[in-house]
Amino acid sequence: MKLTAVTLVMLLLLGVCAQGYSGKLEIPPKDKTQMITMQDGSTLVGRITSVGENEVKFQTDMGEMTIAIAKIKDVKEVSSASFKGGQYWFPNPNATRLLFGPTGRTLKAEHGYVYDLWVFFPGVAFGLTDHFMIAGGASLIPGLDDQMFYIMPKYGFPAGKDLNFAVSAVAFRLWVETFYFGLGTMTYGSEDRSFTCGLGVAFTDDKMADKPAATLGGEYRLSRHSGLVLESWFIPGDVDEGVIGIGALRLFGEQLTVDAGIGFSYQNKNTVENFGELSEEDEFDWIPYVDFVWNF
Repeated sequence: MKLTAVTLVMLLLLGVCAQGYSGKLEIPPKDKTQMITMQDGSTLVGRITSVGENEVKFQTDMGEMTIAIAKIKDVKEVSSASFKGGQYWFPNPNATRLLFGPTGRTLKAEHGYVYDLWVFFPGVAFGLTDHFMIAGGASLIPGLDDQMFYIMPKYGFPAGKDLNFAVSAVAFRLWVETFYFGLGTMTYGSEDRSFTCGLGVAFTDDKMADKPAATLGGEYRLSRHSGLVLESWFIPGDVDEGVIGIGALRLFGEQLTVDAGIGFSYQNKNTVENFGELSEEDEFDWIPYVDFVWNF
């Protein structure tokens, strides 16, 4: 009896394994390129030319070959620009964010990421549609009574091949006061090399800032798994004006990303000289920056 049950389970498992790829297999247009990932992790680049019940014909630069569907793990369309030096460069998994701030791009529907900044600042982002996403997070500092948190919905749209615009609304709780921030951002360039700038206005329940804040940043992909990211914020003020900046080395795979760098802040106190002495001094501070991001 036990042997029969074990045999049945083994046959069911073999039947599941024999099914292989369960997605839709179809012949693409002649100008499209596909990449097949096999069950053993190897990849083939070309295009499907025919689809049978248990196998497909796949045309590559080396010629046409027959592939059993049971051995296929995944099939996806890729662009010729994704191949550099004979290697496949997967899409940038961080196109919607710089470090702290957003870019002009949005997450695809039902895609998202979970992140952790400085260990005690986790958060999550999720694409509700291809043009609308929402992000949020909170601090988890032991022993702190008033934790920080924020929530940020963002709507974005493409305005050209390499041009994207987005508007974000941020509610940010800092200690005992809540700030609100409206931000418009523009990103120009490819997913691997881009430039982002934006303008925003901050306000509280009592007042609105007299001048808008500005952000400027960009990213440059160095290799398949690394890149550089820069982000800066220019904060105006009647008494104190300042700049916040972050520069980081980004190491990433298709899902996991690690950013490591340095953040700094410069605060201009608009010093006034009284009887040969300065009333206040400008301030410059820096802090190590590290975050972890898991894309899903």
